[in-house]
Amino acid sequence: MEFILAIISSFVLSLCSIKLFRPFAVKYNLVDKPNERKHHDGHVPLIGGIAVFASVAMSCSIWLPFNQELTSYLCASGLMVLLGVMDDKRELSVKFRVIFQIIVATFMIIAIDNYIVELGDIFYFGDVKLGYFGIFFTYLAVIGLINAFNMVDGIDGLLGAMAINTLGAISLLLLLNQKENLFTVLIVVALIPYLIFNLGFCGTRYRKIFMGDAGSMFIGFTVVWLLVTNTQGQSASFRPVTALWIVAIPLMDMAALIVRRIKKGRSPFHADRDHLHHIFLRAGFSSRSALMIIFTLSVFFSCIGVVAEILYVPESVMFFGFIILFIIYSVTILHIWKVLTFVRRFTTKQS
Repeated sequence: MEFILAIISSFVLSLCSIKLFRPFAVKYNLVDKPNERKHHDGHVPLIGGIAVFASVAMSCSIWLPFNQELTSYLCASGLMVLLGVMDDKRELSVKFRVIFQIIVATFMIIAIDNYIVELGDIFYFGDVKLGYFGIFFTYLAVIGLINAFNMVDGIDGLLGAMAINTLGAISLLLLLNQKENLFTVLIVVALIPYLIFNLGFCGTRYRKIFMGDAGSMFIGFTVVWLLVTNTQGQSASFRPVTALWIVAIPLMDMAALIVRRIKKGRSPFHADRDHLHHIFLRAGFSSRSALMIIFTLSVFFSCIGVVAEILYVPESVMFFGFIILFIIYSVTILHIWKVLTFVRRFTTKQS
């Protein structure tokens, strides 16, 4: 009964937060305006991330025992949300954002007294121990995943769907290991009202909201926090290599995009319309179709990771399997128009 009440309260608090923050966003111009890269209609309030964080913070305060780890998480993620709000409002420089993220990552490492110290037997030569280099690796993980989730936030519902997939997979892995998973469930449920408003369900078509950088930074940081705390140390719930599979789409999209930008002589942080979802849109798919295809692929890869974890597939097999997947993904993206032409011809012949 307590679990059910916690879920209901998370949903209701998220819904109320959206209602509460929406007029403030309009009043203080915290809105997303259309431009050459953003092709939506009108000025859309950037309150999704703020509302989800507010719901999570209140729900955790009510239903979870307060301890140092929870307090540290709420403080650190709150700082990330603050950074995101500032970026939504003023478009901060990349340098400032990265420095701020490093500071918050340092706070996380000190607060939980943990960081990525081992990667498991991913090369089949024994466990890879990082030692103090793990601190630097953890910084890369924080910055990388925050930006990976930020980059997928390009069409309605995609960021929320990717977050639900990843957090849902983590929650399932915790459940299978008989670990407390209410925390992750509360976050997943808090995302549902956002998706309802973002996708225009249940009569909310003309009250659209976006996550904003506050939301993508909050989600990215939360995922890193959960992965570090659940893959490292003696109380680890699953192996580090499994994390690659449950964040496969955001991670591969970011990595492939950075490589393409560098090859073109651009900054890795240069904004463009070459993301996976943009490619689907240019190929003629609707926004909803692109969302469903990408989300389905994401769930499929997460299922591979979860099943491989349950069956205890060797870490080296999982790692090299992911590398092969990334190579296939990268080559496919480079020749995407040939692939789509083939698919269209094949579909036409079948019909």
